[in-house]
Formats: sequence, C-alpha cells, structure tokens
Amino acid sequence: MQTKYRAIVVDDERLARLKLIRTLSKFDSIDVVGEAYDVPSAKSIIDKVAPDIIFLDIQMPKLSGFDLIEQTTIEGRVVFVTAFDNFALRAFDVNALDYLVKPVQEERIEKLLEKLSKDTPHNCASNKLNYDDKIFVSDNKFMKFIAIRDITSIHSIGNYSKIHLKDNENILVYKSLKEWELKLPVNKFCRIHRTTIVNIDHIEKIEKWFNYSYRVYINKVENPIMMSKRYSGIIRNRFS
Repeated sequence: MQTKYRAIVVDDERLARLKLIRTLSKFDSIDVVGEAYDVPSAKSIIDKVAPDIIFLDIQMPKLSGFDLIEQTTIEGRVVFVTAFDNFALRAFDVNALDYLVKPVQEERIEKLLEKLSKDTPHNCASNKLNYDDKIFVSDNKFMKFIAIRDITSIHSIGNYSKIHLKDNENILVYKSLKEWELKLPVNKFCRIHRTTIVNIDHIEKIEKWFNYSYRVYINKVENPIMMSKRYSGIIRNRFS
C-alpha cells in the first residue's frame, strides 16, 4: 500500500504557493492539506493538521522559514523551497529533508519522494555536504549562513563544536565533531586530532614537534594546531 504524505505549503507569494500546490497535486502520494503565507498562519496550520511534510519558503517578510522552525515544534519533515539557484543551501542545524529551487520541477518531487521513502536518521546523518555549499548555523546569539569553503577548522568542546572561519570569526554550535566528520567532504576536511578537524585548503605549513607530533599552521592564524601521531599518516596521504 502506497504511503500518503500530508503536506502544507508555506510561502508569502500566492502565485508561488499555487504553482507548487499544482505540481504536488500530480502525485498520488502527496495530499496538500493546507497553505500559509507567513509564520503565524503556518504555526496555526501546523498545530491543527500536524503535517508529514512542510514545504517552507526561506525568505518571507518579517519572519523567515528558519524563524518558524525556531518557534514551532515540528514533527514532520521540512523541505526548504528557495529562489537561490547559485549555490546549494544546506540547513545543517535543522536537518531539513531537501532543498528545492523555484520553480519546482516534477522531477525534483519524484527524487524527494524517493529520498523520503529511504529516509532514516542514519541516512540523514550520512548525507555529505559539498565544498561549494552554504549551511545555516545558529548559536544563542544569532543565526547565519556560512560557506563550507570558509571553514578553516572545527574544534570539539564537549557536546558542542567551535567553528573557525577564514576571517577569524568563531561560532559555537551544538554539534559533535563526529557529526561534522560524517557531513564534511572528505577530500577537503581531515581530522588531525581527536578534538580537531581542519580544512586542508587553509593549511599553510606543517612542522615536526616533540614525540612524533606535529604543529599545523593555518593561514592568518597565529597559533598552530597540534596534530597527534595517530592522525599524521592520514593527512600525509591526503597531501601526497
């Protein structure tokens, strides 16, 4: 028996909502049970119908799609719908199921349904980010997009991790180093210590240190990062 997914569409543009609803109506496995034009109306519909899928626009007046996620308990899966077509948007912190670029094509909905049928927490964690992606991160002070290529290193701090960017900005997020390791592109990011991942594109030099350890110098960062003997062979293979 085919699974039937109850969906809502959230977008401030009426024509965009209608166009997406028309596209979704072509799929027997999707039943659009509501639509909303802003965050308050979306919260009301979510509370009433508890949808399985929320097709959510990112940029809306006053409050964004991310604000909706911050303010609402959502049991269903989030599919971001965006007008940005020059890079992939990845909402790492909110574990979005997919990211659709307007206008949404039927082929993308087919792929979405295929992904949804295979979706498990393990598969979600193993979806790799691309080097040209931008991801959405948040801490207790702000929410912002950052480019994967701008990350120079990530350091573990208990259940949190501190992201260092090339402009020397630091962001503390609630993500373990293991989660980052599963997500980041392996051809660019390498673990050099049990507490540290580095972007090899930002490495300036590596020098030998005591007890078969090494010091890794990052561009425009004064203090080097220690690399343990255990991981030194891995990064040498990357450079070779």
